[in-house]
Amino acid sequence: MIDDIENDKIGIVLCKDLSRLGRNNAMVAYYTEIFFPQNDIRFIALNDNIDTLYGENEIMGFKSIINEYYARDISKKIRSSFKVRAQKGEFTGTYAPYGYLRDPENKHKLIVDEHAATHVKKMFALAAQGVPAKTIAGIMTNDGILIPRAYSHQRTGKWKNMFNADLPTLWNKGCVQNILKNRVYMGHMVGGKQSVKSFKVKKLENVPQENWITVCNTHKAIINEDEFWHVQKLASVKRPTNIRKGENVFVGKLRCSSCGRNLAYQNSQGRHKHGSFCCNRYRRSSKLCTSHYIGYHILYDAILNDIRRLAEICGQSEEDFKAYVKQLCDDKNDAGESHNKKELEKARSRSAELDIIIKRLFEQNALGVIPDDRFAILFGDYTAEQNGLQSAINALKSQLDKQNPDDENMEMFYGLIKKFTDIEKLTTGVISELIDHIVIYDSDGGTPRRQKVDIFYRHKV
Repeated sequence: MIDDIENDKIGIVLCKDLSRLGRNNAMVAYYTEIFFPQNDIRFIALNDNIDTLYGENEIMGFKSIINEYYARDISKKIRSSFKVRAQKGEFTGTYAPYGYLRDPENKHKLIVDEHAATHVKKMFALAAQGVPAKTIAGIMTNDGILIPRAYSHQRTGKWKNMFNADLPTLWNKGCVQNILKNRVYMGHMVGGKQSVKSFKVKKLENVPQENWITVCNTHKAIINEDEFWHVQKLASVKRPTNIRKGENVFVGKLRCSSCGRNLAYQNSQGRHKHGSFCCNRYRRSSKLCTSHYIGYHILYDAILNDIRRLAEICGQSEEDFKAYVKQLCDDKNDAGESHNKKELEKARSRSAELDIIIKRLFEQNALGVIPDDRFAILFGDYTAEQNGLQSAINALKSQLDKQNPDDENMEMFYGLIKKFTDIEKLTTGVISELIDHIVIYDSDGGTPRRQKVDIFYRHKV
């Protein structure tokens, strides 16, 4: 294409062919049929045998259309070839992800870069302990670790202008988050994450995650799947910054036994020295759920004592520990199965009732029996209740489908507990590493107050 034609005084425009004149047929038509004649400019296209000095060329309009369709077809074929490569699990990126290198024998395959992989493992290990991405970035910066582009430049000599040469070790939160979210570290190749609308619009757009092309086990993994998805779960938790007098170590870990929603932390008030938790839906409306209230220090002591008890048994004998955990799982399954089945049936029944209620609500609104403002309020309440029930149904089904830990998971759990034989206090890192979630039940209403708490440790225990 000839740039800035309108800004320069040009007597003759010479190009190889019509396709060099503009990006699309409309642009070519504008120049050849309007702009050039109005400005007495002679246009010459060598390959197309066009010279406006000798009169108009009737075939020029058709050729410009053909050129556009040719470009469209080439673009379609290129995108199709990239899609085929993605479906085959081949790497098609410009540069290998941090922690990997292109295989010298096959540029579409990845091999582990052992030096960078140690830093990737360190980032995931910190994230698995509940350390935020911003803090991890600060740790990497303080340790003097080169950022991915600077490291690539040091190794290959490329990407010189793609980073600040004065601050090659300055990590940021976004860079760490991108690494922690990348499934390539599990040994899977994910393609088709970005695309262009057409060959005329070169701007890349993100493709919905459900349309990504994922091919598993295409290269050696740096991070195992359990740790990767554990990090994703922790990253999705919103961490409040207004906790007074200390840290809420249970953030994102507490579930309501009735509706499946998270429990919210409440600061201490009046003469009470400690905060407490209650169901998030109950906070919105007491009609949606019950409180499931539990004091922070009561839960803290209960969890710490349970971990200490497991660690004590773990220190005695590996066989005794595994036998104890297996018996614990059997007892939990027997005691909870009947209760969970009743709760599941109750939740499904109520959800079916709500389907009928919402349908009638729409009918009455359409007939003018219920005004729009009243309809909006009722519809919002019923929809919120149904969404909460669906969460509870999913949680109950998951618990019913849960099986005893297999030998591999038992080994992993044993190794995990063994690390905490001398535990003195709970931290966010300890809770994140040990526990998947905690289910809080309502108290029995008696005196002294008794309340059931189910602790679901990682590795299906």
